[in-house]
Amino acid sequence: MRIQHHQMGLCILLVYMLLALPAAWAQTDTPPVKVPELNDALLKEKIVSRIQRANAGKNDAYKNFDISKVIVEKKIAFQIVGQTLYAVRIKILPVLPDQQNEFLYLVVDPTLTVQYSDILDMNTGFTALSQVMMELRRVSLPEKGLGNEVYKGAGTHDIVLISDPFCPYCRHVWEYLSQHKDKLKSLKMSYYPIHTESEIACAVLEFARRKGMNVFDIINFSYTRLNSGKSPVDILKQYAAEFPALKKDWGNNLDAVAKKLQSEYAPAIQKEQLEAKNIGIMGTPVTFVDGYMIEGGNFPKFNELMP
Repeated sequence: MRIQHHQMGLCILLVYMLLALPAAWAQTDTPPVKVPELNDALLKEKIVSRIQRANAGKNDAYKNFDISKVIVEKKIAFQIVGQTLYAVRIKILPVLPDQQNEFLYLVVDPTLTVQYSDILDMNTGFTALSQVMMELRRVSLPEKGLGNEVYKGAGTHDIVLISDPFCPYCRHVWEYLSQHKDKLKSLKMSYYPIHTESEIACAVLEFARRKGMNVFDIINFSYTRLNSGKSPVDILKQYAAEFPALKKDWGNNLDAVAKKLQSEYAPAIQKEQLEAKNIGIMGTPVTFVDGYMIEGGNFPKFNELMP
């Protein structure tokens, strides 16, 4: 009985260590020795099998879905209490004509036996995967870039903000950037309307930019005091009341103006949004500070990158 109690005690201790000890991340410049290799081909086969099962009987196009549609874009090996795991970013190419690229973010063991949805630090209750998942989701801007310049300053930092004017988190990021204008060399905006009412607001901002107006002030109004209306006309009324130049250009028939703005500028905004989606950006806000990607309102990271 003593031996059994002793063995049970060791088991409990080992389980506690696995759950409670914080993650020990592998340094990118000094990878761990003898990291087990991840079998990309097997991983693709498992993804194909899962997608085929999920779509069985729904669409015949998925019967021919194969590993050519699965791309392993990024792999990060890391260690937790001496165990090597892999965080993997996978791009799924479209199967149907109206589809876009989809992305999977997985944490798996090297044998591809277990997929981890999360690992919690028992001391804090926080996820131990946050750091590696942030790195996994980081993407590079396309060579041609995203968005259009809306502000030039005397600072040293180049910023690209991908956002929705009515997203509350986007508004917090805009507030931060506008309070640090002195640090900005260039600010580009890439509009990613998630809400229906945001589409007309983005069209107004693109209209003002192309007209050569003081678009920074109009953007600032959009991200601070513009209220979502019941219709596009409600939103245009707010712009017209705040900016006489817009009212003069538009006239009084705001119904016609709304239709014209949506017709002329919606395609460009949708194209911009699709470009963002195709590099894996699926929500807002996302900010690039000198090429470094920040998701959401991670203001400590902003302060670090914009000292």
